[in-house]
Amino acid sequence: MIRSANLSDIGRLTAIYNEAILEGGLTGDLEPLSVDNRRLWFIEHGPPYGIFVKIVEASVVGYAALSPYRKGRGAFGETCELSYYLAKSHRGRRLGAELARRAIHEASHSGFRLIMAAVLGCNQTSINLLTKLEFSIMGRLPDAARVNTTYVDHIYLARALALNGPAPGDESR
Repeated sequence: MIRSANLSDIGRLTAIYNEAILEGGLTGDLEPLSVDNRRLWFIEHGPPYGIFVKIVEASVVGYAALSPYRKGRGAFGETCELSYYLAKSHRGRRLGAELARRAIHEASHSGFRLIMAAVLGCNQTSINLLTKLEFSIMGRLPDAARVNTTYVDHIYLARALALNGPAPGDESR
């Protein structure tokens, strides 16, 4: 089951994200984040954005987030950014694809025209998943991130969305 996240999920979302940070190569963050930090992040994801959690055996095992792209710059209001993370114990079960598909669906119905993702070049699993979901590699910043002692590219992927709802902030549609 996938559902919208709620504040009671913050502890689990933080644990999943911090596990990815400590593993390395899955995010640009290098140090674990506090629950208070993630609570502020959660609050910034109200409509038209959102956070969706995957539930397995009554536990949150992963999440996908739709976030603002270039926050505060109105010209990018119809573009959102996708990110997703799974507990290590639940990877390789196609749950990431399930979460990403749900987020793509929600983005389309929230009126976004474009969804993008920024992925570290060493995360080939995520790049492969996104290209299977019709994202295209649109750009690359060579050696933009340092993961441990290795420099890796930052890959930008994007996918156009069918407009199935009003544009974010447009009440007239």
